[in-house]
Amino acid sequence: MNHAEKISANGKTAHRSKPVTTSPPVGRVRKVDETTQRCRRTAQGQTAVRSTCDVTNAFLAMQFYPRLHEPEIGEDYNAIKLEREFFKSLSNVSKKLNITILDCTDVPYPYNISTSLANLKKQLKLSMNDWREVRLVNDGQSTFFAREENYDTGSTLYYIPVIPLYTILHKKETAKASKLLVAVYAYIYQILAVPYYRNTDCYLNSMYEMLENSYHEEEEEYQDEESLDEFNDAERIGDYIKELITDKKHLLSFQKLVDKFVPKNDFDKDVLLIATSFYKIFHSFPNVRIDCKYFPLRYREINEEYDNPISLDNYVSFCASIKGNLFETLCDFVNNELQEYSEIDEPVRFIPFDNRKIENNDFDFETKVFDTIDNLIRLWQEHNF
Repeated sequence: MNHAEKISANGKTAHRSKPVTTSPPVGRVRKVDETTQRCRRTAQGQTAVRSTCDVTNAFLAMQFYPRLHEPEIGEDYNAIKLEREFFKSLSNVSKKLNITILDCTDVPYPYNISTSLANLKKQLKLSMNDWREVRLVNDGQSTFFAREENYDTGSTLYYIPVIPLYTILHKKETAKASKLLVAVYAYIYQILAVPYYRNTDCYLNSMYEMLENSYHEEEEEYQDEESLDEFNDAERIGDYIKELITDKKHLLSFQKLVDKFVPKNDFDKDVLLIATSFYKIFHSFPNVRIDCKYFPLRYREINEEYDNPISLDNYVSFCASIKGNLFETLCDFVNNELQEYSEIDEPVRFIPFDNRKIENNDFDFETKVFDTIDNLIRLWQEHNF
């Protein structure tokens, strides 16, 4: 059971894939035919190619072939090799999905590929509900078709609080546990690269700023000392902890702290269990970021009526606290905003249609990371700091 806050946008239940080993990132991932843009796509997709017709006017009989929107693949690959790989994979897909391949024998390269992609997309739309999951993938060695499979994060807000860590840092009885958790936070920030709410490019930074501006705009009679203290603590303590966990020395001492830590109570036992789990991830997947299998939604098909995806930093981030009025208000605003979004950006793996083996093509890393972050959040929920 997830202990982090749930996003109420679609109420998904968390689902975990069976872990095996980690998966290396795929070099290039492309939709079957539309133009890739930086952040958003226009509602208009690939211009349809009219079928050849017999007319007397030669100009009207001319065709403009759809452009190949995989320039990186085209530039990096030998044309003959790319054509051979593409049409071999396309033939395999057509047999498995029982669709007809368009004869592009007389169409020059690379328009024969782009035209075939456009036709494939058209037929997939008519023959299957999950046609958007079919991808043209390049793994650095070859180009092939694959089915996209997402790791379900369960519509969960993985917000990691820093104020409880600050609190135990200043208690004598939790001094050793706090040092171990500082190493954990250093790993999460420096290696996993989880967004930090005091960084200006973090989603929660804008949310806290918006809430604080709204608070100061209220009439003085509606302002209270408790709320003002929460905003001040979020800024002051947030900056303090950020400076602390940015220090490389805490990461270098991670193993030593884990090995020497002797728990004295239930809290210490929970801390050691969580720290050990994070260190095992650190050791098994060195320098792997939490977004290692994220392929932004700009590479995917989105319904024309929707344009907003829920991005990684919307639901995975450091935050000030997970208790108090400020956090409750923050979650309300986040949920209200994310309900307007159409899809969630989640880790992705690709299952080739030709049954080729991709080494370590699984969600082992993601399963371990998200479960352990969930346990860390639960630690602060169950212990009163």
